[in-house]
Amino acid sequence: MKNTNLSRRDFVKIAGMGSAASLLGPSLAFSEMAKKFQIGSTFILWGYGADNLETSLVDMKKLGYHSFETFGHVIEEWETKRGGFKEVVAKHGVPIISAFCMTDVLDPSKRKDELKKLIRWCKLTRENGGKVIEYCPTGIKREGYDYKEHKKDLLESMNEYAKAVTDEGLVCALHPHTGTPIETSEEVYFIMENLDTKYMKFGPDVGQLEKGGADPVKIVNDFLPLVEHVHLKDYAGGDNGYLGYAPLGKGKVDLKKILDMLETRRDKMTGMIMFELDSDKKIKPAVSDFEAAKISRDYLQKLGYKFKA
Repeated sequence: MKNTNLSRRDFVKIAGMGSAASLLGPSLAFSEMAKKFQIGSTFILWGYGADNLETSLVDMKKLGYHSFETFGHVIEEWETKRGGFKEVVAKHGVPIISAFCMTDVLDPSKRKDELKKLIRWCKLTRENGGKVIEYCPTGIKREGYDYKEHKKDLLESMNEYAKAVTDEGLVCALHPHTGTPIETSEEVYFIMENLDTKYMKFGPDVGQLEKGGADPVKIVNDFLPLVEHVHLKDYAGGDNGYLGYAPLGKGKVDLKKILDMLETRRDKMTGMIMFELDSDKKIKPAVSDFEAAKISRDYLQKLGYKFKA
C-alpha cells in the first residue's frame, strides 16, 4: 500500500531539495560544527557468526565505539544456546542499537514463515535494547533478474515486513545490498518511491551503493528525510581481504560529504551512523581487524567525531 498522504516522488523531491540547499548554503558549514552524532560499529569485520561476537565487542570497547549491530540470528543463538545475549552485552559494556535481518521477498509461499522469523528477531532486539531493524532482502542470482517482473511481490512483502517491525515498536530501515533484489540505482529509486514509507524507512550502506554502481551521495541526499540508520562504509575495489571495501578514508566514497548531510538528521534519526567493513576470510588483509577498525575511528576523529575514552 503506497503512502497516500503525499506523493512519494514529490516528498523526496521537495525534502531532498531542502536538505541540499541547507547543505550547500554558505552560511552553514556543517563540517565545521561540533559533531553530535555518536558512532557505532557493526560486527561483520570480525566475522559473521555467533562465535565472533565477543571478539568484536572487546575491540569496539577498546576503540570507543558507542554501540554495535549484529545479526538477528546471532542474537537468537546467544539467547537460546550460549547463556544469554543480554549477559554477553553487559559483560563488555557496548550496547546494541540495531539488528541486521534478512528475509525472502520474491516467493509468496515463504512469506508466512519469514514473517514469523522476523517478528521473533524483532522481539529479541527490542528486549535487549535495540531500536532499529536494518532490513535487507535475502540474496538472489542477479543474472537475468528484472525487478519489474517481481514488483508486486517486492512491494507487498516488504510493506508487510516493515509494518510488522513497526508494530513491534522498532524502526524498519531498508538496506540495499549487492547480490540482492535491490542493488542498482534504478532498483533503489523504484522501491523507495513505491513502498509505504509510513513503515519502511531508509538505512543506506554507502559502500554497497558505490559497489553496486550507484551514486551514494545523490541517493542519501534524495532520501535524506527517510534515513533512520546508516552503514558508513568505504569502497576501493580489488581483492584486498574486504571484498573490495576499505577502512574509512581509504576508498573512493565521498564520506565527508555524506556525513555533512547526515548531520542535518542528527536529532531526528532513531538509529545511528555505524562504521562497517566487510571481511573476506579467503584473503588475508594487510592489517588486523582491530587495526582496520582503529584506522576508521581515527579518520572519524579527524572529522570531529568523539568516541568513548
